[in-house]
Amino acid sequence: MKIVLLIGLVINLFAQESHIAQKEIHNLYFKNDGQVEATYHAKISAQTTGVVTYVAYDVGDVFEKGVVLLKISSIRQFANVEEARLDLENAILDAEEKETKYKRLLVLDAKKLAKDEDMTASKTAYSVAKKTVTLKSKKLSRLEELYSYTKIVAPFSGVIKKRFVHRAEKVSLGSDLFEIYNENYLRVLVTVPESLIEKIKEKEEVLVTSKGKDYSIDFKNVTVFPTSYNYSYTLRIQIPKEIVKEFHDGNFVDVRFKTGQKDSIYIKKEYVHQEYEVPVVYMEHDEKLYRQFVRLGESFEDTVEITSGISDGDVIVKDEK
Repeated sequence: MKIVLLIGLVINLFAQESHIAQKEIHNLYFKNDGQVEATYHAKISAQTTGVVTYVAYDVGDVFEKGVVLLKISSIRQFANVEEARLDLENAILDAEEKETKYKRLLVLDAKKLAKDEDMTASKTAYSVAKKTVTLKSKKLSRLEELYSYTKIVAPFSGVIKKRFVHRAEKVSLGSDLFEIYNENYLRVLVTVPESLIEKIKEKEEVLVTSKGKDYSIDFKNVTVFPTSYNYSYTLRIQIPKEIVKEFHDGNFVDVRFKTGQKDSIYIKKEYVHQEYEVPVVYMEHDEKLYRQFVRLGESFEDTVEITSGISDGDVIVKDEK
């Protein structure tokens, strides 16, 4: 329910603008700041050492999944891969030779023509050769993986949030390269007191303000995570795709959760004056103008709640002139 503000009947009293205050049912909200964060967010680090030879994107650039973001010099890694590949080929040839010899002895052994010690030695040599092939194959796979790390490929489509290196800069294992996020999948994190969580779940009304505009969020997009150590809950609000462009990763936004309703009087802020740091309004009664001290409550746009000092039906004058 939208807040209903009845300004009242405008009259001309002593050529002053005025209105009649009336109570109306207003919504109660819990307000807090929420921080926007990307659901898909990652910090990319170097998985090998070398010198940066190519940087394709800068901060704010948009990229697609699978594109090369950055390259690291691959000379040493490539040499290691070629050496390991050659070692594996030699090991395979050696294993094939020992397999042929072992099979030939098996034929002779079947005819009782092979010596036991020759059979044992041949079988052992063949077994060792096969294990050597397995080990060198694993070594080649590891080196090929390291070689693949010289090309930094985007794990998902997104935006460059931060860039930590420049071309020709030397990097080592674990050096930060990029911080990236997907701008199409954002959520808002906000903390609410434990005492209000049941009211929030009951009312299921959420308003998020971004760039001065309010957006109503379906409560099915809200996930609640208890953090009872500080008597509060963290709520994750998934931003719908149709309005996600109005939000940005890292920004803070205003979040309001409906908690109930009450009868209250709201008047325009221009009717409230400060005298000696105390809020006052000018009221008309029996054709006389007098000053009334008031107590203020919550503000809503260009209006403010009056919690005491004004009653239903009072006539409020804009100023005392």
